[in-house]
Amino acid sequence: MSSIERAMNKLAGVEPDAPAAEMPEPQPVQASAPEPAPAPAPAPAPEEARTPSRDRQRTAPTPKARPGDIRTKNFINLDLERLAAAAFLTPDQTMTRQSEEFQHIKRRLLGNLASGIGNNGRPPNLILITSSVPSEGKTFVSTNLAISIAMEMDHTVLAVDTDIMKRDLTRVFGLLGRPGLFDMLAEPGWQLEDLLVRTNIPNLVVLPSGNYREGSTELLASLRMKELSNEISGRYSDRVVILDSPPVLATTTATALAPLAGQIILVAEAGSTKHETLREAIQILDAGRITGIVLNKSRQQSVAAYDYYGSYYRAKH
Repeated sequence: MSSIERAMNKLAGVEPDAPAAEMPEPQPVQASAPEPAPAPAPAPAPEEARTPSRDRQRTAPTPKARPGDIRTKNFINLDLERLAAAAFLTPDQTMTRQSEEFQHIKRRLLGNLASGIGNNGRPPNLILITSSVPSEGKTFVSTNLAISIAMEMDHTVLAVDTDIMKRDLTRVFGLLGRPGLFDMLAEPGWQLEDLLVRTNIPNLVVLPSGNYREGSTELLASLRMKELSNEISGRYSDRVVILDSPPVLATTTATALAPLAGQIILVAEAGSTKHETLREAIQILDAGRITGIVLNKSRQQSVAAYDYYGSYYRAKH
């Protein structure tokens, strides 16, 4: 064995083989032999046994990727400049009126977690964000609230897009085309860890809506969704789950999700949402279940805005 082979075997953890027996010198042909002496036997070919490391390398099982394993792809580098240009919060922004208002809202929600508001058996860290009708800004509120809470030192956030028709939350985070919530509900083979997408905002994880499925409301009202809600809300004690839901009066999705949530936020557009529309949405959701109403697109001054939130954002006690 050459010195190179010995070195390679040593690196591979293989004990050096005993030196091969030397080939005997060919005996001289006897002059008196009546028949010619047979030709010397050729040198034996090197045996595979001399390099057991090759056998081990050849037969060692190669780990196979599990079907559907996309964990190496489950990260997105959010364009924070693009988000800021679209009026979304980002971790590197200086304090603004908008960031202060979301600080005010999240303090109420996090305070409810600490006070044990979920005594009705629903997890208080599972927060449903909805509105009465489309275009009132519920995804805007969901996204900013998720980012604001993710900036906390003691909490992580999972933002879930449950609006399969519009998929606005999925679009905001640039995750269109990825599998998500509805794929998992419709196909038992999916695992939650296959679908969660980490972001460059350290404490923020997103579960996109996924691909369109028939019977989306039935999927959200299914036992599988109940099991999933328990899993995502109970896996980590510091996790806050934001469910971005379609409007109450546009679909039945919000009413299917409401029994799962410990807190419900209803978004209303300032100067646009009619009182009777808001009242109807509150009745459908059950007024006693609504944690608070967030007035979006308000142009009031900062101090007045705090007074307004204090009047209309009701934290349960």
